Amino acid sequence: MKTVIYFLILLSLISESFGALTRMRLQEKTRKELSKGSKDAFDKHLKKMDKLKKLNDELHGRKHVKDDKNEEVKHAPLENAAMFQGDMILSEGHADALINEAKIKLEAKKQGKNTNDKSVVDRLKKNRAFMKSHLFRWEFPIPYFVEPEVDQNKIDVALKDIENNTCVRFQKSDKFQDKSGLRYYMGPGCFSFGGRVKDDSPQDVSIGKECDRMGIVGHETMHALGFFHEQSRYDRDQYLKIDFNNIEPNMKFNFDVIGDDKSDTFGVSFNYGSAMQYGRLTFSKGKGNTMIPKNELYLDSIGNSNRLQFLDYKQINIAYCKDKCKGEVQCANGGYENPNQCGTCLCPYLLTGKTCTEYIKNPPACGDQNVIKLSGSPVTVKPKGAIECVYAVSSEGKVKVSIDNAKLYSKFVYCSTSEGLEVQYLNDKTLTGPAFCGNAKGKTVTSEGNLMLVKYSGLSNDHFADLTFTAV
Repeated sequence: MKTVIYFLILLSLISESFGALTRMRLQEKTRKELSKGSKDAFDKHLKKMDKLKKLNDELHGRKHVKDDKNEEVKHAPLENAAMFQGDMILSEGHADALINEAKIKLEAKKQGKNTNDKSVVDRLKKNRAFMKSHLFRWEFPIPYFVEPEVDQNKIDVALKDIENNTCVRFQKSDKFQDKSGLRYYMGPGCFSFGGRVKDDSPQDVSIGKECDRMGIVGHETMHALGFFHEQSRYDRDQYLKIDFNNIEPNMKFNFDVIGDDKSDTFGVSFNYGSAMQYGRLTFSKGKGNTMIPKNELYLDSIGNSNRLQFLDYKQINIAYCKDKCKGEVQCANGGYENPNQCGTCLCPYLLTGKTCTEYIKNPPACGDQNVIKLSGSPVTVKPKGAIECVYAVSSEGKVKVSIDNAKLYSKFVYCSTSEGLEVQYLNDKTLTGPAFCGNAKGKTVTSEGNLMLVKYSGLSNDHFADLTFTAV
């Protein structure tokens, strides 16, 4: 008998080490490692999640979805099955608003109405106002501390990056229990509360295994500041195809849209490269894509975990910093006044200058050409080695870049804009461009207008790219 018990315990430990956990065990493990003040909020979150899931399954006609808490669940960094959308603990206010939104839509569906019906729209607007009123805003600086098992430097660097690009301020502290703030610790995955939820104790931000990349720390901190995912935006269906056939049945509700208008996204455009956008295999029941960019150039670009992007910071600045400056400067190309230094511009990151009309200068190792004006013959550049080079290429018509040959950083599933090639071919230079990595030979991209910005980011001495620009 003792042998059998020992075997079962050993089997459980082996399964857990390889990511095989039951839903119930994952909930227990998650709860156990939360701080004392967060456990009660997590329990309420789980009850609300069950209700929200059932309502959304009914709303979308998802029948025969078993809710077996003893089934094994995939345990990937941003896919904790105990969380909303894989990495969020909902506050009571947020959860109630989402439940009420699902009820309004379900009632309308049963009455044969759609969500454009005025009576439905009015009710949804009131509900969204309720949800926003329950966003408990932070006061700065936000105190935070980091538990010993987490790399302190990586947290500090990620938070400093937010400070450098927004008016948000953090203050590192010794461990505390009696005031509002953030506790970074190593839990089972990457997750955070949505918005500020406590005024008398710190709230948890889990930076588990594989979660300490700068972009993921920024992602979870954005949740703590009150922001949701890019793939749940009101307009996401214009940009993403969601393949529900490839999604784990119990996880389909995590792909429902939140909100119905631009006010929910502060008027900021959808951005495939956002650090708040999940990768294409998220909650996949196999190897099939669950989210497919409608712009196929971005297929390998979604799932950025390197750092927050220009439009991520812009959302934070609109939400928290819009009254810092008085419009002392007019910025071009999508730039806007810097809340950290009024009278100057925050520019899309391949642009610079007082009003964002200049291009990032190259180091000498990138070659002589930085600003290229095509007038006849094609122009070829060959950046090589561990270096960053930016090329601003224009013509009277459109610009086509051909990747004739390349050896770049190779990463499974997604490519990062800071680990290969980024091609900003759209007119809107605030949007992250599609990224190419690995052996990108044979790829071609044509600009939307007459200007293309291309960034080469080599990470080792043997990395290179041969790029030919042609006027078309």
